[in-house]
Amino acid sequence: MTHDNHVPELARQLAPVKRPNPVLWLYHWRYELLAVTLLPYALVNLVWWLGPVWTPVALVAAFNWVFYWRAARRHVRGRLRAIVVQHRLRTAFASARICTVDGRRPAILWTRPVDGDIVVSLFCPAGIGFDQIHSRREVLADACFATEIYVDRHPKYGALVTLTIGTTAPRREPGRPVSPGGVVPLRAHS
Repeated sequence: MTHDNHVPELARQLAPVKRPNPVLWLYHWRYELLAVTLLPYALVNLVWWLGPVWTPVALVAAFNWVFYWRAARRHVRGRLRAIVVQHRLRTAFASARICTVDGRRPAILWTRPVDGDIVVSLFCPAGIGFDQIHSRREVLADACFATEIYVDRHPKYGALVTLTIGTTAPRREPGRPVSPGGVVPLRAHS
């Protein structure tokens, strides 16, 4: 065994992880920035349109509608959890050193809740692949408060990887192995 195989991994461990540029930072915090800017604007327009007496009535009715309608509540909770998972994954990529030799991390393209799980689509720059993410799934699962993470590579494009983050206990069938042949199956296909 030569030492040449360990040089890229050592360089990856020693190189600092790049901070996002300002445009990428705005994209990372897009939901929070929209909430801080659009919610006050919407509230002012609602008061202007309905008046100061009917605005609290409309807000209470909307809150109760979301709170008591199970599908709406599940949708809002899933979206909020997906937003939190994006931030936690970015931090976990940096701490688990899932980055290129020059410090670039995988880009989160889209995050969506699917049947209680969260499906994350990633674009991996050259130097990061399925094997690097798959080998550090436990670290990613701990960062996302998940029971387990399934990693799946795109059948056509090698740079696209899908993570399925299971936030509930895994459903196992009796007599069936958890991971046949060391392959991590994807529970929810994207």
